[in-house]
Amino acid sequence: MKANSDFGRSAFGSACKVLLLTAVSLAGCLSSLAWSESVVAWGGGQTNLRGTLTNMIAISTALDHCLALGADGTITAWGYDFDGQCDVPAGLTQVVGIAAGAFFSAAVRADGTVVAWGDNQFTQTQVPPDATNVISVSAGRGHVLALKSNGSVEAWGSDIYGQCDVPNGLSNVVSTIAVWNYSLALQSNGTVMAWGINDAGQTDVPPGLTNVVALAGNMEYCLALKSDGTVVSWGHAPQMPSALTGVKAIAAGENHCLALKSDGTIVSWGGDAAGQIDVPASLSNVTDLGASWEYSVALVGSAPSSPGLYLSLAASRGGLFSVLVPTQTNKSYILKFKTSLTDANWIPLPSVAGTGQPITLTDPSATNSHRLYRVQEL
Repeated sequence: MKANSDFGRSAFGSACKVLLLTAVSLAGCLSSLAWSESVVAWGGGQTNLRGTLTNMIAISTALDHCLALGADGTITAWGYDFDGQCDVPAGLTQVVGIAAGAFFSAAVRADGTVVAWGDNQFTQTQVPPDATNVISVSAGRGHVLALKSNGSVEAWGSDIYGQCDVPNGLSNVVSTIAVWNYSLALQSNGTVMAWGINDAGQTDVPPGLTNVVALAGNMEYCLALKSDGTVVSWGHAPQMPSALTGVKAIAAGENHCLALKSDGTIVSWGGDAAGQIDVPASLSNVTDLGASWEYSVALVGSAPSSPGLYLSLAASRGGLFSVLVPTQTNKSYILKFKTSLTDANWIPLPSVAGTGQPITLTDPSATNSHRLYRVQEL
């Protein structure tokens, strides 16, 4: 998950991106997961990776630092560390979700608790005691949004522009993003709620916007990916290419955007002062994207012949679990689960044929157990 930020240090922060998870017992960290993921970065800014990063399952980008979540539940951080935002707490394991904010970081553990570190100017790293049963977090300029397993949202930190004023009655939320000084929530019916600063129209959600399955946002604009593979933008957004279709993932930088298409190609547009939209020609097997100030990041699978895994670590704490998945007609989809991050094997449920439209994959057998999920595309 990604967040946009500014502490008056010319920081514009990072982009936010989430996929729609529709569940009674809702889902957790949303990311693209492949066979053995590595991280590739280009443009300016935080492109000097900390060694060779492999077996990564999620990325989160901010202006001055990046986080990567490993399949073993640990975090790797790199970039500017003036406020300790890259100082991952010793012994932090069993992580299922990450969020890079402006000069601070946050993580969700498999037990539903939140850990935060780095700058605390707005008490954003002081996790409230009732922030429990959390399944995902997002981090903004100086505030945090926590999505709880019952579909409610808790916010803390800076509230100068009302970015922590969660609308009354907001429920059935499946994902959130904290972007600069505003907030977005994606509801299970595919609609979007926004609150906080609106100096560029970034909280003016287009009327009638429905069937949203993913969101991305930055300082002055938002992107929404719809279930039909099209993208909608609002606010001061870079001009989108015409006839952009077949999209399955999106990312929003300060002034540039990325879209991953179903055929594995990346479409980029917007500002290119540091080469952030110059996608490496050799880049292939991309499963997820990230974007921030003047750089871009991709998660890349290591085996082109392997089945694609593009949704992982959705956490259910009992009861019915279901997830809405965009599909292709020539593909099949399998929901898999395991009960611990340290489990070596995923247990598959029956496969379902793609229809070219979103389909719902369901696990009705979770009962009271805690399970982690991923969707495999064959």
